[in-house]
Amino acid sequence: MSTKPLFDTPGPRARRRHTVIEIACIALIAFGLYEAYEMLDVHGEFSQAAWKPFTQPGLWVLLGQGLLNNLQAAAVGMVLSMLFGTLLAFGLLSRSAPIRIACRIFTDVFASVPLLLLLYFTSLVLPTYGLKLPDFWFLVIALTLFSSAVIGDLLRSGIRAIPHGQTEAAEALGFSGFRTMQLVLLPQALRSMSPALVSQMVILFKGTALAYVLGGYIELLRSATVIGTYYSRSLLQAQIVAAVGFMLVNIALGLLATWLARRQRRQNIAEPRPDNLEVSAELSSR
Repeated sequence: MSTKPLFDTPGPRARRRHTVIEIACIALIAFGLYEAYEMLDVHGEFSQAAWKPFTQPGLWVLLGQGLLNNLQAAAVGMVLSMLFGTLLAFGLLSRSAPIRIACRIFTDVFASVPLLLLLYFTSLVLPTYGLKLPDFWFLVIALTLFSSAVIGDLLRSGIRAIPHGQTEAAEALGFSGFRTMQLVLLPQALRSMSPALVSQMVILFKGTALAYVLGGYIELLRSATVIGTYYSRSLLQAQIVAAVGFMLVNIALGLLATWLARRQRRQNIAEPRPDNLEVSAELSSR
């Protein structure tokens, strides 16, 4: 399969110019990193005394508990987002105009509102109406409101990309609209959009760091801040360790999304899309 570039292939002069620009950028970044290292080294940030508190196992237990709380909030938020996002995708594709419009308004509103603002809403406004919950659930509710809107739109796009012939084949076999969506369209949409869904998990995990503003939920950033409070000499070091923890999880999720995308491309090449007769036979077997 051949692809056409979006721009003209650069000639010899353009390639030389690009090489010069790349070398200049690399040199500038290296210079900036060296200056940052020198500044931190002058203030003793790389000294043994600054990192000595991290020889205590208790600090790593605290950091590990904070990271576990981040993962727990992201996992619960993702499960709820998948549930409500699927229902939202059904609503966005509904034949009823009021349902479709209501779901579209919900999607546009909560996908555009900053997650931090949603977190302030859940933690400050909801308690005034008598809904008193632990900070964990205020965080999960904010994550679910934001992510379900995004996932609903993703699944809607995935369902729309499926050839309409499969819907017609299901209807010819007597499937209702809901059963067609449940048994035929949704599984294919989940499969095709799995890399994007994992990428959304990355966004959710990073969003859990906003729980720092709640104060009562001990997540990774809060754990690092607590360590910096007791060991003021090691505040920057604690923040660096927390940043590395976030990076490792996000990189792992990013690699998973890349692997899923490559696997999906290989399957699309190896397995041609079934025609309507094959889909009909599969539906009949179910």
